[in-house]
Amino acid sequence: LARPRADHSRAEPPRVPADMAPTLSEAPGAYNYVVTAHKPTSATHSVVGNFTHDNELNLIVAKCTRLEIHLLTPDGLRRVVDAPVYGRIATLRLFKPQLGSRNLLFLVTERNLFCVLGYDTEKGELLTLASGDLTDRIGRPAECGQIGVVDPDCRVLGAHLYDGLFKVIPMDKKGQLREAFNLRLDELQVVDIAFLFACQTRPTIAVLYQDQKETRHVKTYEICVKTKDLLPGPWHLNDLEGGTSTIVAVPGPLGGAVLVGETVVVYVSSTGDVSEKGKEPVGVDQQAATTQNQPAQTKLKMKALATNQAAPFMAHGFVDSDGSRILLSDGTGVLHLLVLQHDGRNVKALKLEKLGTTSIASTVSYLDNGVAFVGSAYGDSQLVKLHATPIEVPDNTAHAQTVTTDANTPTHTTVSFVEILEHFPNLGPIVDFAVVDLDRHGASEVVTCSGVGKDGSLRVVRNGVGINERAAVELPGIKGLWNLRNRDDAVFDAFLVTTFMRETRVLAVDENGAEDGAEDETQLGEVEFVGFSKNEQTLWCGNVVGNLIAQVTSSGVRVVCAKTGDARCVWSVANSPEGDMIVCAAGDSTNVLLACANGALISLALGGVGVGSGNDEAMDMDMDDASLITLVNSCDVGGDVSCCDCSPLGDGAGGSRTAATCAVGLWSGEVVTLTMPGLVLISRTELSDESPVGVGGALPVREDESPTQSSVPRAVLFVSLHESHYLLVGLGDGGLVTFALSDATSGKLDFKESTRMTLGTKPITLRAFVSKATNHVFAASDRPTVIYGNNAKLAYSNVNVGATRLACAFNAVGFPDSLALVTDAGLTIGGVDAIQKLHVRCVSLGEQPRRIAHQVTTQTFVVLTQKEARTGRDAHFVKLLDARTFEVLDSFALGADENDGAVVSLSFGPDGQGGGSNNGSKKSQSQGHYYVVGTAFTVPEEVEPSRGRLLVFRVANHKLVLVSEKAVKGAVYALSALDGKVLAGINSKVQLFKWVMGGGEGDWGGISGSIGGTQGTRGTARLPAPAELAGSLIGECSHHGHIVALYVAVKDNLIVVGDLMKSVSLLRYSSEESSITEIARDFNPNWMTSVAVLDRDAFLGAENSFNLFTLRRNGGGDEHATSDEDASRLDVVGEFHSGEFINRFRAGSLVAKTRESSAGGVTRGTSDASSQTAVRNTTLFGTVNGVIGVIAQLTKHDFAFALAVEAAMNKVVGGIGGMSHAAWRSFHNEHQTRPCSSFVDGDLVERFLDLKEAKAGEVAREMKMTVRDVTRAVEALQRATH
Repeated sequence: LARPRADHSRAEPPRVPADMAPTLSEAPGAYNYVVTAHKPTSATHSVVGNFTHDNELNLIVAKCTRLEIHLLTPDGLRRVVDAPVYGRIATLRLFKPQLGSRNLLFLVTERNLFCVLGYDTEKGELLTLASGDLTDRIGRPAECGQIGVVDPDCRVLGAHLYDGLFKVIPMDKKGQLREAFNLRLDELQVVDIAFLFACQTRPTIAVLYQDQKETRHVKTYEICVKTKDLLPGPWHLNDLEGGTSTIVAVPGPLGGAVLVGETVVVYVSSTGDVSEKGKEPVGVDQQAATTQNQPAQTKLKMKALATNQAAPFMAHGFVDSDGSRILLSDGTGVLHLLVLQHDGRNVKALKLEKLGTTSIASTVSYLDNGVAFVGSAYGDSQLVKLHATPIEVPDNTAHAQTVTTDANTPTHTTVSFVEILEHFPNLGPIVDFAVVDLDRHGASEVVTCSGVGKDGSLRVVRNGVGINERAAVELPGIKGLWNLRNRDDAVFDAFLVTTFMRETRVLAVDENGAEDGAEDETQLGEVEFVGFSKNEQTLWCGNVVGNLIAQVTSSGVRVVCAKTGDARCVWSVANSPEGDMIVCAAGDSTNVLLACANGALISLALGGVGVGSGNDEAMDMDMDDASLITLVNSCDVGGDVSCCDCSPLGDGAGGSRTAATCAVGLWSGEVVTLTMPGLVLISRTELSDESPVGVGGALPVREDESPTQSSVPRAVLFVSLHESHYLLVGLGDGGLVTFALSDATSGKLDFKESTRMTLGTKPITLRAFVSKATNHVFAASDRPTVIYGNNAKLAYSNVNVGATRLACAFNAVGFPDSLALVTDAGLTIGGVDAIQKLHVRCVSLGEQPRRIAHQVTTQTFVVLTQKEARTGRDAHFVKLLDARTFEVLDSFALGADENDGAVVSLSFGPDGQGGGSNNGSKKSQSQGHYYVVGTAFTVPEEVEPSRGRLLVFRVANHKLVLVSEKAVKGAVYALSALDGKVLAGINSKVQLFKWVMGGGEGDWGGISGSIGGTQGTRGTARLPAPAELAGSLIGECSHHGHIVALYVAVKDNLIVVGDLMKSVSLLRYSSEESSITEIARDFNPNWMTSVAVLDRDAFLGAENSFNLFTLRRNGGGDEHATSDEDASRLDVVGEFHSGEFINRFRAGSLVAKTRESSAGGVTRGTSDASSQTAVRNTTLFGTVNGVIGVIAQLTKHDFAFALAVEAAMNKVVGGIGGMSHAAWRSFHNEHQTRPCSSFVDGDLVERFLDLKEAKAGEVAREMKMTVRDVTRAVEALQRATH
């Protein structure tokens, strides 16, 4: 197959095993952990066919470095495979061998590695049937990009990788590949290639190319596999429309090809054979309507259609198997249907119909029954329904701005043949982003500038679960919270019980009002339950079988009617010989567990068990009926009880209603499990700071102890998550201990599967709730967390609310699928977002956002946008948005030919010398925060802009006030704050500007643009110079010598510059000398795409070949350098191939830190430290394909562990198509390839958590660790980084 490729994944030894940690480099920036927090979402290729099974229709989508396989079901698309590919996918084709029963997948990467994939239905995994390397030793990469094609009759595979060469891979009827060979093409600038249908004699290709005069032509060739030659094909066509870019081969019986241009679509076909083999037929001009210049025995058929399109076509897909209907999508997102009107053999005419508007498509695939997939790299991908008659649909272009939770939902409508069924969110391309903490909860959110053109939007990405507030009331001091139904068979909750120190209140939902009015008019008012003890604190409350409700207080148990609240039975603990004051309680629908102050446990049976849930017989019972409360058993637990639970185990709403076991937490730091209701001991577990230790036997009476706060259980909960059963223990210091149960009835704890971790710093309370018919657990603390099951493991998501004391489910009319949360301020009821790792909210702009900056003091964003104009040049705006609602508050239009370049929020000092946040009065501080926008004037005559502006804005009364402008000689590419001043990258120099109060008259004259105007307006205005605002920017110093200073990053007085071609330079600013001097540089010729500062001696860079690298100052600084030459050089410490075009680095984290870095590493011991990891700092990055990644600086020991996992994974788990992970992550550009160093691939490390048990065991044995220890350590890395 082509050229054999070494199997790097097996031939190469691990780079650094764990036991070689001391040999790791000590240089700054040497321990980098790179992981993807948000996977690529830009869809670049898609194909449809029977891949996973003969009777299953699949949609296969390529998203840069990931391959997704979906199954088409009556309910929509269901993803069955989501696999990483060790390469950037450039070609994706389905084909079915002549003797094959199922389609196979032909995949080629941008590094010219190819594979043929099948699917193992039994194992549910991809199979590599063939693979190889198509790289040639010589040759210039194809100027117009890689092209991969498959012969419709499956005789050969083809690829155009180098100018002048066409690679051919022969294939037999069973799909077995033969030795590949090259064919010479006379056409050097190939635009597109396609295999033609219905060519029985030989495989035939049509080649669209451009000559030296930039005129485009198409020519056909036959491939003779036996002689390895190209023979002249049946026809060729000269002088095509200049924008022709695509060949669409039409299946038989029509055959031929459709040539898609910007303004003209041409169908061309040929009938008959050339009489003299090897003789090239005479060409035909595009304008020729007849075939008079063709040889007599060859007839060329051609039909043309003028499209009059505003934008070129970018994607196509067949609707019918005969190719008579083709979907075409243009650059504005308009979907068209091209109809080839024919009589069964000959095309009579072409017809183009506009169907409707979708996202700007990069790929289109028709599925079935009028449903098509529109894959986009410029906006959200979509599943659409094509209608035969027009329908009313939301108009995505009729609004200026819409805020949604998932996709566009504007209120305007329009008539269309296209209905959007489903959106698949896409963050790409991310051109800029900001890291902010909008809710002040300690968890950062990422606000990205995403999309292109009309699909432009801001995407708010946050880690964890969102609570959408629906109601709130000030009720401070709540000690307990329970939801109740008014009947056993009720679907919705009717009551919410709140308890205080010496009081209990019952809140009820007004169902009639909720049904008649809107959701926000639902009433929740207090009602009286006569049978309740109102002047005591409730310890537990719940529904009991027989349309009853039980209330437990410190004095006893009361059973009341669930509908009226009338008392039915009372049981007093004072009358029990075992009893003392009740301190805590728990229950289910038939039993209640009481814990007394003297250490006694009491089990009671409750309710009218014989009463059907659908009648009112229980309501007629006498209140002294002893059958409603029955003593079952009691025992001495041997210590003071701190918490207890007897929740039934089972998944979702259909779980068991009666508990078989109970758990009791003791103030002595132990957890005891017993049977219910018999109270027979199952296990006794001591919760120390190390691993929990369990024993069994009789319940001993323990002496009083004074355990540490970290080992005191404050909440216990039995719960079933993802078909697994657990006992969760919340600790007094914010820790959580989890035990797996062997089954749902025995209550035996599996100590090998116990874990301990830190969720917060305050005591934890636990409450189960159901969301989308699946069990979850809300862990309330100062850092609320939702716990759920994922792949038979526990997963954790932060909640975007502040400190929470209590929580309970509340699924009521008017509040469906909600949670009731108790904070220090009161009670909040809110809806729960989908439980997933990251949540994305879309803020549709209808134009492309290019730069963004956030200002904390004014709670605003400034977004620089570009709006496409169908006629003339695009317009550019500076827009002010509210940071919470994302409403556009104001808009400022830039001048004609003026493009946006950069924006920064900063504080000028009142004296113009910086430090505005620390000097002067409070008023001066509030007025010292500004937005500075850099622009450039672009004119066609200039290769590089020679003029630009620095615009200084202040926010006043939710408006943008332009307080100053400064003309500069060049384009402003980058802005940053430095010592209360503005640092700008302007063409080939870096210049520093200071703010001088009381600017001169020239600074205020003739400011063009609109000031505080409406969106899209232009004009001129003059502002008076208020005394407290007047000022101007004055150049202080600059540094020259760059090609183009595209990126700047600042740390103290150090400046890192990312150059267009000259990699990274390190500059130093001296305030005493008012100078900027270069102190070191990287001499490698990297074309930079972003830079960042890790610390004063370590720096991070990304370049345009999709590589990351870290640099350090030689010797840690000038004072340690061995010579001046060494001191002037930035040494490369680490290199890594990310496979993504990185547009921006930002310091920050998606994880809310509860503590400083743990004292222990991920591989140390089995204590609480084993569930923590020491992360020094994290840097986020955004890419063109919608990836949000994290680069974390680990400790030396943690890095060695992650490196060992990576090496073990490479030995056990191979890449798709046999592609090498080591080769994929090697630093690679067009000049050289070097092994990856000082970086660990976190995506590969975290794939360990998804392995099946057998594979996970192999990896663990390679590391000489247990699966449990590796899992806990990898989970700790995951939690600490994203």
